[in-house]
Amino acid sequence: MAQEGSVTPRSLAGGGLELLGIELLEEHARGLAALLSLARRRRGSGRTHLRRLKQDERALRETYTALAEDARRESVSPAGEWLLDNFHIIAAAARDIHHHLPSSFFRRLPTIATDKFAGLPRIYAMALELIRCSGGSLDAQRLHRFVTAFQSVTPLTIGELWAWPSALQLALIEHLRVRADILAERRAHQRDADRIVRTLETGSSSPGRFPADVHPAFVTRLLQRSREYGAAATVMRRDLDAALAARGETIEDAIRAEGRHQASEQATMANLVGSLRLIATFDWSEFFEKVSLVEQVLQRDPAGVYGRMDFRSRDRYRHAVEELAETTGDAQFRLALKAVERARQIGTQAPDDRGTHVGYHLIGSGRRAFEQSVAWRPHPGKRVRRFFFRRATPVYLGAIALGTGLLVGAPVVYAHAHGWSGAALMLVALLTIVPASELTIQILQRVISQLIPPRRLPRLELERVPSSARTMVIVPTILDRAGDVAEFLAHLEVQALGNVDSHVHFAVLSDFPDATSEVLPEDDAILEAARAGIEALNGKHGGGRRDRFYLFHRRRQWNEGEGRWMGWERKRGKIEEFNRLLRGATDTSFVVQAGDQSILAEVRYCITLDRDTRLPRDAARQLIGVITHPLNQAVFVARLGRVVEGYGILQPRISVTFMSAAGSLFARLYAGHTGVDPYTTAVSDTYQDLFGEGIFTGKGLYDVDAFMAALGDSVPENALLSHDLF
Repeated sequence: MAQEGSVTPRSLAGGGLELLGIELLEEHARGLAALLSLARRRRGSGRTHLRRLKQDERALRETYTALAEDARRESVSPAGEWLLDNFHIIAAAARDIHHHLPSSFFRRLPTIATDKFAGLPRIYAMALELIRCSGGSLDAQRLHRFVTAFQSVTPLTIGELWAWPSALQLALIEHLRVRADILAERRAHQRDADRIVRTLETGSSSPGRFPADVHPAFVTRLLQRSREYGAAATVMRRDLDAALAARGETIEDAIRAEGRHQASEQATMANLVGSLRLIATFDWSEFFEKVSLVEQVLQRDPAGVYGRMDFRSRDRYRHAVEELAETTGDAQFRLALKAVERARQIGTQAPDDRGTHVGYHLIGSGRRAFEQSVAWRPHPGKRVRRFFFRRATPVYLGAIALGTGLLVGAPVVYAHAHGWSGAALMLVALLTIVPASELTIQILQRVISQLIPPRRLPRLELERVPSSARTMVIVPTILDRAGDVAEFLAHLEVQALGNVDSHVHFAVLSDFPDATSEVLPEDDAILEAARAGIEALNGKHGGGRRDRFYLFHRRRQWNEGEGRWMGWERKRGKIEEFNRLLRGATDTSFVVQAGDQSILAEVRYCITLDRDTRLPRDAARQLIGVITHPLNQAVFVARLGRVVEGYGILQPRISVTFMSAAGSLFARLYAGHTGVDPYTTAVSDTYQDLFGEGIFTGKGLYDVDAFMAALGDSVPENALLSHDLF
């Protein structure tokens, strides 16, 4: 057996290419899987591949530069032209490897213990073999069937499958380095021929000394250049015939050999570059899910939820499997089977329990029990983080108190040392406590955001919203002028066109402005404009139905505390009364309703927007996909009066538009990254990250029943301003 380091990846890449048929390739993959034995511990540095990659990049760039210089004066070989025309693809692949295959990741890949691949990651050895047995030309079928055949004998780890495209790129660059070295060697032989030909220019009757090993490239170059000198090159050609005859060859043999060599190198270079281009454009996420055995197991989720989630949510589950299992493909496969079986057992006893979903055991509330069942022990960092989450309130408040105390204590001690005492020291403490606490909070929140990344909630990837998740997008507003109604409804129409779904509806919850009397002369005109506008929108986009757009308008009521006629509790009141209306209440202050009322009882969720808020395209369906995921659905316990699992409210990040950000200097300072869809990114919010709770400011999605159960009759009248909800 070869010892570690006795065979280098470059020597393997330079061993020649062959083209096997699909059946023979699959047989070779199965044999390779049976042959390769994994080392128990990783040996060597995780940066070896990066150092080798840099060497390959340097050699390829040197050859590229030399050929580019030659191309200015003369034609280069077809293989050289491929390198010149596609060097940017090679450079891009090298950058991808640096990004996707860092040393920390490379070090975790299972390595081979014995045989000629000893010390190499198994996935990299597979890449070398696939390229060698495919003639350097890869396609989707060969990629899929090679990996599938290999895993029919030995499962690969999740990490290996994700490293597969980078391993292929690394192996292809190794092969290209070998081809570049051949091009450089051929160029060196041509330069030797040029040196000998230059002796004719000096008038010497004796040509320069021939190389000991006359290469076909040397022969063809010498013949090409010697034509320029006619009879003066006779002695040179005679010496060339003699040198070749000593080896049993003729000039014609050398010319044919050089032609075959150039054709072979051109085909090989074209195949390798084409494979690199394929890898750069291939959908590796789809490939991963087709060949991953863990993915195939998790797709058997008894609740049938896993297959309906989006890719990033499924990936989070797979990361959980990767974290809990040992670093072998067999262990990950078995752990996924155990998670599915655990969910199935719960499903036979309680079909509606959220434990029937495999995610409950991997990332949900059943995670701790599942960890115990697989004898997994969290690493120290994980334990510290869990301790922090379990005691988030005392730790967070204690850190603020400690930091504030230190910052206040420093100037107090300084003042005391300079003779201050009594009331003067108290004044120093009072003057510094507010800025000290603010500074401490800002520092603490920055540290928390670095140590605790935002956790993305799992979500369903809905093509359309199901009837069981019927949603009303509500826009509480004040209608103060008839002329502004058309502009407002045009804005509402734009939001609806960006979120088209038969089970997503849009409603205006309106009040008249505060007044000194219950009715004003212009009220009827304003209300008629709003009603006519809603009917027009239903006629335009309703498809013959009147359930796309709605108007719910409230009458003014006397407010003793304000001493004015106004909508009850303003914005909060509109939302609270609308929730009651959805659940059949007949005593609300809504006096005008436009739109088909028959579907109101079926509305399960509401998305609240301000009048000037924009709802990005398909954002409603994305939010509904989050809230309808089994792990996110609210579980309300009446005895406690609160939601104990899942979420009753989802409040996405709000961003600022380009036009709003340019409105003033203050807006430019606080607008953040404008133009970025907030629904495509996850950002940290200290209170939501730590406590899973936050302040609802009136923009987001809520579960109507959970909202009413938790907050119904919990806020006294005249206690909250219009935008300070719960």
